[in-house]
Amino acid sequence: MWVAIQTFKPIRDVQPDDVIEITGVVAKVEEKSGFDIAITLENDDHYYYINRGLERGLTIQQLQEELIGKKVTLYSIHRWTIFTRDKIMGHVSKLTVDDRIIFNEIREEE
Repeated sequence: MWVAIQTFKPIRDVQPDDVIEITGVVAKVEEKSGFDIAITLENDDHYYYINRGLERGLTIQQLQEELIGKKVTLYSIHRWTIFTRDKIMGHVSKLTVDDRIIFNEIREEE
């Protein structure tokens, strides 16, 4: 029961302690179902996404122009689930490039 709750618990009210910092070079930015924006990093097998990013004012074209080929920092949810045994969930709560914040949903930092 605990595993099911932990795995499917909604991500709300993200706090700084809820995320892990991941740095990498962006290989691809694309639209996914549910208005999500998927971000693929070079040499990284994790699936990263901005939940409902297209509904939050971000555009695929803008992100492709700003991010592809550049080193970025993703702040991904850090939580163990049956699917994320390394505790790296793909849900991106903050995205920065060149010390500039592109997206941020971390409550204490908004």
